[in-house]
Amino acid sequence: MLKTDTPKTILLADYRPHPFTIEKVHLTFHLDSTKTLVQSVLTMKRNPESDDVNADLVLNGEELTFKGAKLNGESLDESRVSLGQDSLTIKELPESFTLEIENIINPEANKALDGLYKSGSIFCTQNEPEGFRRITYYLDRPDVMAKFTTKIIAPKTDYPVLLSNGNPIGEGELDGGLHWMEWEDPFVKPAYLYALVAGDLGLVQDSYKTMSGRTIDLRIYCDKGNESRCDHAMESLKKSMKWDEETFGLEYDLDIYIIVAVDSFNMGAMENKGLNIFNSVYVLANQETATDQNFLGIESVVGHEYFHNWTGNRITCRDWFQLTLKEGLTVYRDQEFSSDLNSRTVQRIQDVERLRTMQFVEDAGPTAHPIKPSSYIEINNFYTATIYEKGAEVIRMVRTMLGRDGFRKGMDKYFELFDGQAVTTEDFLHAMSVANNDFDFSQFKNWYSQAGTPQVNVSWNYNEGDKTYQLTLEQSCAPCPGEGSKAPFHFPVAIGLLNSKGEEIKLNLVEEGQPQIGEGILHMKKPKEVFTFKDVSEEPVLSFNRGFSSPVKVVAPFSMKDLYFLMANDSDLFNRYEAAQMAAGKIVKDLLSAKLKGEKLSLDTGYLEAFGSLIADSSIEPAVKDMLLGVPSLALLAQDNHPIDYAALDEVRTFILKEVAVRFKDELKKVYEENTTPGAYKLDPLSVGKRALRKKVLGILSKLKSEDVLAMAKDHFESATNMTEESAGLAILSGFGGDAFKEASANFYQKWKNDTLVMQKWLMICSSSGHDDTFELVKKLEGDEVYDANVPNLVRSLWGGFSRNLVQFHHPSGRGYQLMADKVLEIDGINPQVASRLASAFKDYKKLVPHQQELMKPEIDKILAKEDLSKNVYEIVSKIKGA
Repeated sequence: MLKTDTPKTILLADYRPHPFTIEKVHLTFHLDSTKTLVQSVLTMKRNPESDDVNADLVLNGEELTFKGAKLNGESLDESRVSLGQDSLTIKELPESFTLEIENIINPEANKALDGLYKSGSIFCTQNEPEGFRRITYYLDRPDVMAKFTTKIIAPKTDYPVLLSNGNPIGEGELDGGLHWMEWEDPFVKPAYLYALVAGDLGLVQDSYKTMSGRTIDLRIYCDKGNESRCDHAMESLKKSMKWDEETFGLEYDLDIYIIVAVDSFNMGAMENKGLNIFNSVYVLANQETATDQNFLGIESVVGHEYFHNWTGNRITCRDWFQLTLKEGLTVYRDQEFSSDLNSRTVQRIQDVERLRTMQFVEDAGPTAHPIKPSSYIEINNFYTATIYEKGAEVIRMVRTMLGRDGFRKGMDKYFELFDGQAVTTEDFLHAMSVANNDFDFSQFKNWYSQAGTPQVNVSWNYNEGDKTYQLTLEQSCAPCPGEGSKAPFHFPVAIGLLNSKGEEIKLNLVEEGQPQIGEGILHMKKPKEVFTFKDVSEEPVLSFNRGFSSPVKVVAPFSMKDLYFLMANDSDLFNRYEAAQMAAGKIVKDLLSAKLKGEKLSLDTGYLEAFGSLIADSSIEPAVKDMLLGVPSLALLAQDNHPIDYAALDEVRTFILKEVAVRFKDELKKVYEENTTPGAYKLDPLSVGKRALRKKVLGILSKLKSEDVLAMAKDHFESATNMTEESAGLAILSGFGGDAFKEASANFYQKWKNDTLVMQKWLMICSSSGHDDTFELVKKLEGDEVYDANVPNLVRSLWGGFSRNLVQFHHPSGRGYQLMADKVLEIDGINPQVASRLASAFKDYKKLVPHQQELMKPEIDKILAKEDLSKNVYEIVSKIKGA
């Protein structure tokens, strides 16, 4: 793209059914690293639902070398074929026809990792959202669904394993050391769900018997030598299949289910029908090389991709504006899966932390968009926390409003009405409505069309005379780029009232007919709602938005005394965590104000006492206590403290943690010692929680920078028998810096330098350190033999880690901005998808203190001034500058 070009904007309002449909596709691949021949046979006809009855056929195609085309077996002359830069147009077509196309592609040169490419010695594909057009000429859009058959021809010695979607239907030998295998997928699908893999791969095989008694062949392919690290992924797959049968009555529909692990992959994983291709970080694990969070992440992602078989594959999106239809729903399903298998409270806290850290920032920034956007320049930029995490929260609200049984009835109706189709978010809500006595979702649809995070202002009044408690809620939503005034949202709010003993007060509304969904859950629909409760014997303490029942920001006049009470007494464990976070947030504001005035910093004694009570409460399970003892991250604190001064925020946050460590040093050491996990490594919730809690308290203690805590950190690292504790020890030592960290880091490197997944952790730890020498360190690590700019995982570990290192990226000198701008431009020339993610690091531009804005502006201008800048990066950075 030239500097003067403005990339085309795609609009939802412009959607029309395509003038042509494809019924069947037969693909033949003659695999070669630099000149793969692709032969496609398309059985097509004109679409009766299209108004454009005389349209020419325009097929998408990028980075292809066209060889020729035939119509119904006859070669097409040049007058009927027009080859564009990104298209192939064929004129004068009949109502139905067979079209044959041959083209050449170069997988080895495909560093963007879209379409067919090489990951090491493995051929693999990534076609969502628009990668298939880099394989062959096609109608590359999700509402064009066809049945695919694939024949793969390759040298048997180099590529003994040949895989594609569906079930295998034939194989054989050919002259010249070649062999072939053919696959047939009996289900219609869009091209984005197509997959091909070829390589010399290791195999782990198992089986699963479905609820109807069918036996499914389960296979995980990986690089040879890694087979022993696939066991957890296989168990996670079987658990996913069982959970979906028991929870939603959904059974797998093919005879074989395959997962392939590859090192070079733009995403976490891809749900291609019957042939899932995974980033190896979400497949390979053992206790020596993977952390507890890696294991849990594998379980979640394997579940997510498997659940897509029904919510994404069997029913898919009509167009990419409907992306949350499959992703929001499936994220909700994988969150519930993980909650049922592990700690529901911890899962909920982690999900909300992720939402607030990633999505709330998005909603409040220059790239804000609804979960169903109305326009885009580059669809890859919309694989966002808004589409995924906020989309999941919208589904969770539907489940809350309909109840468990009502939601299940709605899901059953969804599959009944739309199986095998490409549909819209309106279709999903229609199914939920008709299955539940025509439940009215008309106002609820605002969640799909309006960006931004609603704010709920809460006030209350207790009338001791008539024993009533009046709760007033007012909703608003700040304007977002490109949006005017917003209509009120409809959402459920879960509440509780606690008496002075911490006991629940029964909720009785004074007026019947007030919006309510069962006891404790209220409907919020109007700009202002007033709820009055009777028979409230004493002034209660409000527990609001329990379990994070709605993805809103809450502004309420809680006193510190109220928050400390909730921290100690709320029966809703999520809200105990919430109270602790709110209390810390209030204290940070006070400390920032004191710092600005030049006053000496001091920590509220009530907060210390409440924190100490949490430390001492032995009734709290370790995993939950780990969450409760957390102080909000810099990313979370920045959302409520504008203009943003990350250095100041880091100073006061560190002050809080240090004061806690000084006051409770002995108690924290006791918690550390009491939560050891001797013996064999276990991945049960108790053991995982204990390891997390030990890391948390050791991290708090490390703020003391004392010799005895340094010795504890060294021992934590050196005595570790699993990667969870070994990497935790190294991360905590990075906070000390100096020789202790350098020595530990060198030892870790020498031990693991041949394992790329572990080296990704090492790069992340190094680039995330708050020390000033981190800047020079990351530049040095870029030249290390373990780093490769062509591998997205390594780029995300080194430069993604540095961009999220808010202290060093926002260094007062501006050097972090200069470095990251250079890296964005460099990576953009290799992989625009990865580069656009890195570019989002500049999103705080307009919210920073003036000095930092002045330093960031020329770097933003430098990115936008680059000739041939990808539309991926252009869309992100231009919005940041223009917000």
